Amino acid sequence: MLLALLAEFAVAPRIVARENLRLWHSVGSAMYLLQWLCAAATFWKLSPRS
Repeated sequence: MLLALLAEFAVAPRIVARENLRLWHSVGSAMYLLQWLCAAATFWKLSPRS
């Protein structure tokens, strides 16, 4: 959740303003990847095992 908030309110405005675009786009992409990894880990831990 924290990653999503940071991406929305810290990274996205800098990308829109074209402020050091390559850096902020890379940071945003890395944060998006981390969100997916956290979601996958959560679903894996919550899935029933036989």
